Amino acid sequence: MKSAKNLLIPFIVMILLALGVGVNFAIDKAKKNSVVNPTDNTVDLLYVSPVDISSVSVLHKEGNLNVKVDKKNSNNGSNQYTYSGSDKGTDSYSQSVMGDFISAMTSFVGCTPVTGNGDISQYGLTDPQFTVTINKTDGSSSVILIGNLSPDPSYCYVCAQGSSSVYLVSSVKYAVASKVAKDFIDARVLNVALPDIATVRFVRKTDSLNLIANCIYDDSTESCTFRFTEPFEIESSSYFDRLIEHICDLEANEYEDSGSDNITKFGLSSPEYRITLKTKAGREVKLEFSSAINGFYYGRMNGEGKIFKISSGRLESLSSPLLVLINDYVFYETCDNVDSIECTGPEKKFVMKIDVAKGKSISDAGSTVTLDGRNARVTNSQGRSYAAMLYETIFCINIGGVDEKAVISENAVPVMTITVFDHNHSSVVYSFYRRSDDSCYVCKDGKYTKFYIFNRELYNDGGTDTYDYGIWPAYEILTKAITSQINGVYDIPAAK
Repeated sequence: MKSAKNLLIPFIVMILLALGVGVNFAIDKAKKNSVVNPTDNTVDLLYVSPVDISSVSVLHKEGNLNVKVDKKNSNNGSNQYTYSGSDKGTDSYSQSVMGDFISAMTSFVGCTPVTGNGDISQYGLTDPQFTVTINKTDGSSSVILIGNLSPDPSYCYVCAQGSSSVYLVSSVKYAVASKVAKDFIDARVLNVALPDIATVRFVRKTDSLNLIANCIYDDSTESCTFRFTEPFEIESSSYFDRLIEHICDLEANEYEDSGSDNITKFGLSSPEYRITLKTKAGREVKLEFSSAINGFYYGRMNGEGKIFKISSGRLESLSSPLLVLINDYVFYETCDNVDSIECTGPEKKFVMKIDVAKGKSISDAGSTVTLDGRNARVTNSQGRSYAAMLYETIFCINIGGVDEKAVISENAVPVMTITVFDHNHSSVVYSFYRRSDDSCYVCKDGKYTKFYIFNRELYNDGGTDTYDYGIWPAYEILTKAITSQINGVYDIPAAK
């Protein structure tokens, strides 16, 4: 029994020791997997002044790729960067991106100590993901190793080469160190000033759309609009204006190699969209785009160079319906530029004369307006001008659609004709011809515009809604208001 007890005691001690080792191992492992609060005891591991830097290179563990940016000071004191990595291509590299890269890779300040004399292999630093070499103008260099991401991926482990002191820094350093040549390519695909544009051509494969427009630059407002000349004449919408503005200042999200496989993969072997810009100086830029793929358009310029990738939200109007790209109205003019309007139908006719000061409206106190010689300054109880309502029905006729191939018979009689006179007594005549039971073709000065409208623009009775009238019911309401007004006020009776 005594010998059994003697054997049992060492056995118990061995178990306790084993448990102790297991506990210590668990505690040690927990320490290694924990993230030190990055606000505690921060130190500056390395900072190199920009004036002392000649180049920065980052050796990637994966692929043994060496990314390198050289820096020189120009005569005007600014920095000039050159990409010289082992994956350098023929692309143009962004000065700002290269500058940001050097700035990030030469400043390791505010680091949090993890261990002062530890096994750096536990942090991925004996075989680091990235080796950052900072070459200085005096010929010396400093080397920083970037290891694994920490359990909290907001941080990564770093150390100076030859040191066993490990630190935590923001994983932004890891992301910047991960950059390769294509990440340095200048994001600016195109930079053309809007005032320099002469014409734009927009071609879309899906609906065979082929638009040509002249650029109209307004010096007073420093803004551009476009007037389409083919296949019809009409002003552009703000959506088209914004699309061309974005095209002229195009920046890529990313780039892809332009091998034949990628050209097919990204829909550029048969592009969905083609945009051609011609400048006043004679330069021509041709851009091709795919249809939207997973939230992006892919494109090329002048059929060469890398494939660029653009967020679809940036160019959303590429796929907009035609009626979104052009002006809403068949014609429009502000009332201060109009002298009179004559509207004629098979059984009706009226003449509206206007005298409105520059920048003013029909409802302003100093304005005068007559309908067939009678004072037409009548409003409803809310102050809505019936003359303004009639004017809006004439100048805000919405385009219903485009019918390029329609032919209007020479013997056709218009269902309505509108003649607009300006202050110089020049006139423009718009005629409307029956297209169907609910639509009409539109001609301007005897020439088919290739647009049609819906009949509600001429005949709709909006009841008490003075913003939903066609021309003839608006004329009838104004006539009724003139004859039935009391002290210049008339209210449309509610429908029973």
